[in-house]
Amino acid sequence: MRSVKALRRLCENEVRSLDLDLPFDAVQLCEKYGKRRGRDILVISQPLPVGMPNGLWLVGDDADYFFYQANTSRTHRDQIIIHEFGHLIAGHQNAGPSVHAEQMPAEEADAALHRTCYDDANEWEAEMIASIILGWASEAGALAGRTAKHDSLRGIQRALGGHSRWL
Repeated sequence: MRSVKALRRLCENEVRSLDLDLPFDAVQLCEKYGKRRGRDILVISQPLPVGMPNGLWLVGDDADYFFYQANTSRTHRDQIIIHEFGHLIAGHQNAGPSVHAEQMPAEEADAALHRTCYDDANEWEAEMIASIILGWASEAGALAGRTAKHDSLRGIQRALGGHSRWL
């Protein structure tokens, strides 16, 4: 299990250059990260039954799929999505029984949907990554407010320190 300091470094290395907007949007994080690495991350809202995980990451042939509980708040949605993103950047893709969606037998698909954790260390890391990113986003949003829409103004906003705490 990695330390919080190591997870902060991981987040910085993976997310710093994405030029994310404020207020923070977890879907935008996934879109920009997917574009940068040349493999889409599709974020899908799904009403999940009680007793199921609130989120699930499945690896497809051409994209990664993050499913999240549709019946939740925006804050919880972001936490779920970034938790799954945390698994991805931490390299946890081989941790569970359901790695490749297209090749998954029905019994493994059912097991994946009823899984509540990979293992304690991986779940802790994914949750810490989500907390780190959401913490930075909250601090940056409080300091800078909204990101300017015009590219020139975005540059000025960054130069003036408007995103100084945002990765």
